[in-house]
Amino acid sequence: MLAARQSGAEVVITITDDGRGVDRARVRAKAEENGLIQPGQTLSDNELLQLIFAPGFSTAAAITNLSGRGVGMDVVKKTIEGLRGSIEIASTPGEGSVVSLRIPLTLAIIDGLLVRVGAGRYVIPLATVEECVELTPTQDLRSTGRSLITLRDELVPFIRLREQFATGTPPDPHQKIVVVATGQERVGLVVDQILGDHQTVIKPLSSFHADVGAFSGATIMGDGGVALILDIGHLVASGQRPETQMRAAG
Repeated sequence: MLAARQSGAEVVITITDDGRGVDRARVRAKAEENGLIQPGQTLSDNELLQLIFAPGFSTAAAITNLSGRGVGMDVVKKTIEGLRGSIEIASTPGEGSVVSLRIPLTLAIIDGLLVRVGAGRYVIPLATVEECVELTPTQDLRSTGRSLITLRDELVPFIRLREQFATGTPPDPHQKIVVVATGQERVGLVVDQILGDHQTVIKPLSSFHADVGAFSGATIMGDGGVALILDIGHLVASGQRPETQMRAAG
């Protein structure tokens, strides 16, 4: 099974199989035979699995068109590392393996929804957007901070981004809620204006902003301005947390 998701400033691609898993004893024996490790050398499970990526390494008993030549996994690792990414493998005997590729978002171009909050422009990854609805005056009069909106008989929490980002400007009279989702969790993001679709070349944040969880990167606009890219996973988690606590308490 192949899956992809955004995690902070990275794209994580996972490849999962339901095979026999990695035979660690065979990996160790082959590594000792090839001189990669000393006989009886102590290795962590991760260090042992990383031997699979060594050049020329293969546990196949015979050479075929598909296996046994010792080329493949080392080429994959070099390619991923050449993109400033990383590759990891986890395996459970008798159940299968999971290979995870982590690639910086700085290499990505995404389709985004460009929005305005106060005087600032922000990009919401379009793949996370479910729908956009109007924020009615009655909903906007609720207590400041987080609130709930009913969409097709389901309560969805929403966050006023102007308060999250402390814009200090009066709200637009016709605010919108952009409903976004990651997995099964949804949250609404209140914005002042939806500006339209925007193909976004992702740039890394400076070291001064690297710890700001709400953003995963930035992009340069056609007019030379900068728009920050929202980290939807972070915002959905922060929007859902109180509801999770309430369900647990109930």
